[in-house]
Amino acid sequence: MEELSRLIHLVVERGSKSSMFVNQQDEESLETKLFNLVKQNQVTTDQDAASLLYGKNTLPASYRMLKSRLRKKLFNQLHFLKFPTGKYRGSVIHRYECDGLLLEAQSLMLGGELKMAGKVIDQALNIAKSSELNSIIVRALELKQSVSLMAADQKAYGTADVELQKYYEIESRERKATKLFGRASMELNQGVLVRSQFLSKVPMVLKELYALWQETNSSLIFEAYHILSIHFLELTGDYEAIHQTIERAELLLNEGKVSPAWFNHRYNSFIKVYALLQTRQFEQGIEQAEQYIKHFTAYSLNWYAFQENYLLLALHSQKLELATELIGSCLSNLGVNKLQSSAKERWELYRRYLLLSVKHQRLKSTDQISNIFLTELTALPKDKEGFNLSLLVLDAIELLSNPNLDDYEPLAERIRKYISKYLRGEKAERGRLFLRMLLLVIKEGLDPAQSREKGERLLEKLSVALPPGDAFAEVEIVPYEHLWELVLNLLERRR
Repeated sequence: MEELSRLIHLVVERGSKSSMFVNQQDEESLETKLFNLVKQNQVTTDQDAASLLYGKNTLPASYRMLKSRLRKKLFNQLHFLKFPTGKYRGSVIHRYECDGLLLEAQSLMLGGELKMAGKVIDQALNIAKSSELNSIIVRALELKQSVSLMAADQKAYGTADVELQKYYEIESRERKATKLFGRASMELNQGVLVRSQFLSKVPMVLKELYALWQETNSSLIFEAYHILSIHFLELTGDYEAIHQTIERAELLLNEGKVSPAWFNHRYNSFIKVYALLQTRQFEQGIEQAEQYIKHFTAYSLNWYAFQENYLLLALHSQKLELATELIGSCLSNLGVNKLQSSAKERWELYRRYLLLSVKHQRLKSTDQISNIFLTELTALPKDKEGFNLSLLVLDAIELLSNPNLDDYEPLAERIRKYISKYLRGEKAERGRLFLRMLLLVIKEGLDPAQSREKGERLLEKLSVALPPGDAFAEVEIVPYEHLWELVLNLLERRR
């Protein structure tokens, strides 16, 4: 039912009423009834739908057949969706259009309508060339050759062949670039330990990508080079260089060296906001997040990724009401079900941190976040040098706030082992200092006055310790300085 619901909402949002496969005028049709029930969110399970349509609590075979027919019609409708250029890159939309045209051309060829097929192929070819879709150009030219072969048109065949050799060269380099980019991105998206080990290899990959771009002037290759460059700068903590990298890319766009169809304004907006978060320019970051959020389709995967940074900006600037509003809107929509498991776990971790902060501030209502449980945390704990630190900190604070617990030595031992095993070197300084502050609290018997006084020296060190590059630690969900005040206040309330 969840998949059917998402299909219906996609078709309703992006489809054209004039090309609907489901006859919505026929209100007596069971297909129409099921379509409308799901569209209007009146049913959430197959049992609910079967009960309303057939008056049965079980799932009859007729219902399963009905659902299957509706699902097939919805999939057919996917060929006729409209994606606005303001929300999607031109290259993505034009690729979707070209794929549809080439499918039409193949149907015409199978039906022996070679002349019409040639016209449709030319239409796709013109769109592909205007948007620098080189792989589509190759497919179109190959189909053009097939039409020429079937029509015994030697001249047209030869013309297409000459053009194909040129685009085969470009496409070959694009494939190589895509492979380089994909492998590097996969390594860098692993846990902290894996990506920190791979980091030294990234400059060589970037050098290869840049050379491929110089050879071809391919916007696809430039995009791979640009995105990997920014990812590398993120992981090394050079956020000022990120701003310069985006400015250079915008200059190339204005000079016509990068196709507008390939330039990803939303991605660059996302990175600008992320860089402001990392450089602690929270107010400016919130201002830009409010401005840029309209560029993202609500509840899309990119929208959720952007909202993560928006939420962290709100948490870091202690705007808890804004954070509550953001997380409520993100987690209460069905779109959250499209997220990968790791992303769902991050959102659940954010929710738990926010709930802790909101309770500390004693805001009037926590229902918007306390009544939502997204998922169990199973993957994040395995990332020992990344989000697992955030989990340990959260668990420790929750235990320290428990008035029914007296023996904190197991927690202290857990913290000591974690520090000795995972928090080594300069990059782990902030996390190491904060865990030492928590150990101090336990040593002082949870006495707030003694903890505050004796923790002052560690707090001073923490305040001057710079956040590490993202390759070595995830962003602090709530700054440790804020968490320290929260811990001290919790201790006061325990007395």
